[in-house]
Amino acid sequence: MLRVENIDLSYGESICLRGVSLEADPGSITCVLGRNGVGKSSLMRSIVGLERIRGGKIVWEGKDVSAMAASERARAGIGYVPQGREIFPFLTVQENLETALAAAPRGSKVPDEIFELFPILKQFLGRRGGDLSGGQQQQLAIGRALTARPRLLILDEPTEGIQPNIIKDIARVIRLLAKERGMAVVLVEQYFEFARELADRIAVMVRGEVALGGPVDSLDNEAVRKLLTV
Repeated sequence: MLRVENIDLSYGESICLRGVSLEADPGSITCVLGRNGVGKSSLMRSIVGLERIRGGKIVWEGKDVSAMAASERARAGIGYVPQGREIFPFLTVQENLETALAAAPRGSKVPDEIFELFPILKQFLGRRGGDLSGGQQQQLAIGRALTARPRLLILDEPTEGIQPNIIKDIARVIRLLAKERGMAVVLVEQYFEFARELADRIAVMVRGEVALGGPVDSLDNEAVRKLLTV
């Protein structure tokens, strides 16, 4: 269970997040929506430990992890797929996946389930990451995050620039991870229709704050759309 409680984040004098709260439970998908520049990626980076918050706290499985390094949070079961994928272009698919084993128990190997979820990765194990298509790179980025067997998966705009058939595959995998395997998932998106179809809870950010949030069925769709277009 993830609880983000009233966190603040600043870059110098510039306030990026102000009193942001968010939650994600095992078996559920929480989607963070908002226009560009409202703080969505900064919120994700704060959760995984790549940005140090200035106020509030981040609680994961009952423990305050606010002061933990990113590597410690990864070992505690928090997985991260960054915006832009950030795979290693000169490493093979196999080598990219193995980089995540640093956060797994000693002696671990890449789980077979990665190739069940994304069969194309097994086919291209020896191919360099930079030679994959954008959609294949995104599958690799998600597979890499799953290699460490996280219990919480953070995905920052996983559908950005991806062809529609791959988007459907990614949505299928996200739903399977949450609903069948009990993982807590936090997903950043810009498109409300995609989020509404996939998520259990939605939080809409405006200028570094959560302006609207709650279970999907409880939200006013037009109010959400208005916040995404103003």
